[in-house]
Amino acid sequence: MGWIRGFFTVVVAVLIFFSVLSLNLFGILSSSLTYENVYEESSIVFENILHDVNVDSIITSRYPLIVEFCKNNSEFVFSDSGFVFEIPCDSITEGADAVLREGIKSAIHKIYYENYSDNITSYLDEPQEVPLFLISEKAHNFTSKIFYYSLFFFIILFASLFFLVKNKSNTFLLPGIFMVIISLLFFKINEFFSLFSDGILFQFLGIFFSKSFPVSIRILIVGILLIIVAVVFRVFKIGFWISSFIEKMKEKLQKPTQVNKKNK
Repeated sequence: MGWIRGFFTVVVAVLIFFSVLSLNLFGILSSSLTYENVYEESSIVFENILHDVNVDSIITSRYPLIVEFCKNNSEFVFSDSGFVFEIPCDSITEGADAVLREGIKSAIHKIYYENYSDNITSYLDEPQEVPLFLISEKAHNFTSKIFYYSLFFFIILFASLFFLVKNKSNTFLLPGIFMVIISLLFFKINEFFSLFSDGILFQFLGIFFSKSFPVSIRILIVGILLIIVAVVFRVFKIGFWISSFIEKMKEKLQKPTQVNKKNK
């Protein structure tokens, strides 16, 4: 029976590693894909995209016409390079740069809250330099869902490990070590994408990991706390006391069964 217990302990330990990896990854993605963060991080990306297709030059050259149009209208709407821009005329008086900022803001808002189809493959088949549907509310909800599934899975595995290992301190030590290692791997991943800031695609990918530092810090802190708990368990031999208590409870439960068999 010992080897069976050992086998399941190894399986659970491996699954805990991947659940922690999933927690960290989807925690970063979920935090990075909130509207506030997407707007903040993607504004520069959109500004570069619009600059490449000369939309900023078009706005500057047409600015007098926009001002004239806004004298009798409350909103100026135009489309260019596949983007639709809805600009409130209140911002027109602030200059051509303000028009571009408002245009970017409206484009990001429209992309984020677009009612995308659940069939993601239909968007992957479209020839797009940048898959914009990935920075949508639907993508944020999806990554958040995977994060909570991973958290639930981790809790189940953590409880399973507690009953499988004899030294109960390992229940805290193993996940703690995994959290520290994995959090350090994701610690500065956003800086990796910043090395390729000249490429639009790498700038776009950087949005997804823009919150890697704060999320990894939280995972790291939890990992360190678990390791501290494991050390306390070992120093004060709390784990051995728990194991002894469980064994005594098993013996008490088995005694009535043995007595009943003798009576029969």
